[in-house]
Amino acid sequence: MLKDERLSHIRARLRSHGRVVAADLATEWNVPVDMIRRDLRELSEAGECRRVYGGALRLQPNASHIRARMGEKVPLKNALARQAATLFKPRQVVFIDTGSTNIALAGSLPRDTPLTVVTSSPAVAVALSDADQIETIMIGGRLEGTTGGVTGSVAVQSLQHYRFDLCSLGVWAISAEGPSVWDHEEAAFKREVLSRSESVVIMAEASKIGSGGRFPVAPLETVQTLIVTDDAPTDELTRMTASGVTIIKVPVHD
Repeated sequence: MLKDERLSHIRARLRSHGRVVAADLATEWNVPVDMIRRDLRELSEAGECRRVYGGALRLQPNASHIRARMGEKVPLKNALARQAATLFKPRQVVFIDTGSTNIALAGSLPRDTPLTVVTSSPAVAVALSDADQIETIMIGGRLEGTTGGVTGSVAVQSLQHYRFDLCSLGVWAISAEGPSVWDHEEAAFKREVLSRSESVVIMAEASKIGSGGRFPVAPLETVQTLIVTDDAPTDELTRMTASGVTIIKVPVHD
């Protein structure tokens, strides 16, 4: 098989399956595994996939602006948010990250539950402004328009004052290798959040499952609960369960 043919087939396999395993492709095509690794390295350097141990993941496209995402798939995001809201308990200190589904989560929290919510998202803070029983704390930092949250060294330093009982982490993609995002500063900020959280929940629609962002955040073992839509790819969810994460499915249709 010629190189261009291999690359074309790898691209198609990533689109349809979300990941490829170098050894499997080498066996299937009867070529040396090092040849497949070189192909994957070339595709990765071209921004067409993300290399992981033993293979590669489909690269999740860059995020649209937060304002656009807030108007997309609203019933689905509300369903994920309502399920996540059941994990928040009275008098906890929690972190709610950026992202349109986390904004939906802020709107789904019971208004009579006393909580301290720390957030990096102005939109999350605004969504909680009518909740008299919820103390909302905004951390400082550089506002990133696409994600709608703050990031950078000032934001990381702001986290030094907190420990969280529960964190709802926003991610751009998640696989058996763990959550990932598009920006290296955002990844560093989220790693600091994870290091300060007793428990971590991630909400993800099907398109985020089994794909990768450019920058990994942490191994999947750092996540305790993953809330997904019930159309998420079964093979990837099976791989994820090996990490010990609890997977909760919600219906696609609200």
